[in-house]
Amino acid sequence: MSWPKFWDQNNWKTKALWPLSKLVCWEASRRLAAFTLTPPEKKTQAVMLVVGNLVVGGSGKTPFIVWLVKQLQTKGLKVGIISRGYGGQSKQWPQLVTKQSDASLVGDEPVLLAKQLGVPVAVSPIRVDAVALLEKHHHCDVIISDDGLQHYALARDIEIVLVDSQRLWGNGLCMPAGPLREPKSRLDQVDFIVYNGQIDLSSEPVKWQNKSHQMTLEPVCFRQVANPEITLDKDAFSGKHVSAMAGIGNPSRFFDTLKTLDVSTDGRAFKDHHAYTESDLTVFSKEIPLVMTEKDAVKCKPFSYEQGKVKQPKNWWYLEVEPKASSVLFDYLYSMIQEKLKR
Repeated sequence: MSWPKFWDQNNWKTKALWPLSKLVCWEASRRLAAFTLTPPEKKTQAVMLVVGNLVVGGSGKTPFIVWLVKQLQTKGLKVGIISRGYGGQSKQWPQLVTKQSDASLVGDEPVLLAKQLGVPVAVSPIRVDAVALLEKHHHCDVIISDDGLQHYALARDIEIVLVDSQRLWGNGLCMPAGPLREPKSRLDQVDFIVYNGQIDLSSEPVKWQNKSHQMTLEPVCFRQVANPEITLDKDAFSGKHVSAMAGIGNPSRFFDTLKTLDVSTDGRAFKDHHAYTESDLTVFSKEIPLVMTEKDAVKCKPFSYEQGKVKQPKNWWYLEVEPKASSVLFDYLYSMIQEKLKR
């Protein structure tokens, strides 16, 4: 979800919505207190790890999960992923997701994770059902919930909050006056805070600094939407003008990344999880390369074919990025996981 401009401000709109904002904060605190007092029964032997956020919209959860799963695999751990399947229009839940799944039915991020990682992925608006389906077909040492910090029907062992280092907490108010799903004090209970992008951690409260870490997204190359095996160097469009689009939580982050590669573009932002139609893409010139995020490419790939033939084999590209986080963060996480596996 994209943020309205006033979520970064304190003006008449925020003041008008303040009573509703206080009500949302109060309800969120009530639900957390009930969860803490009477947590749900954990119905899996796997370590349940929730990767969520405190604000509305994207913050880098998907690339962080990619990084984390790859690190856990180097230790020989079997990992599964569950998700709500946000944006998916399927009438049947829960269901398993593969890299061939239709993103319009099960959501773009689950398909992206299945495609990149090759691990079992299950989706359902009721996450405990996704866990049950996952375990019916696969043995997992660790199950990662993509989002779900506020989904208190799901028992969990470890909580990680992702934060967009550009937008942070906006104006610091709960919805609808601001972007927060619950008060910032929720960070007192989580195990790790991971900032997506560079930030001076000393500017954050001292009580959070010991559990705060950073993640960066490093451009790797451009891949063709129709055939990802065809690649271009990350500097292929340096000094050139391209069309660009992004349907993610913070589209400006993608456009800023292109600027660091010396790519000139008039970026077009779509809402997060936008359900693309072919008409969305006809506005872009066929003579100019169109670049997008991998999350967008998952949904746009079907439009690059017509009766089995590639329509845009040369002009549509997505930027592959590699998430990187510190070994210190992983060491802490792995130690915590190992401790819980022994119980």
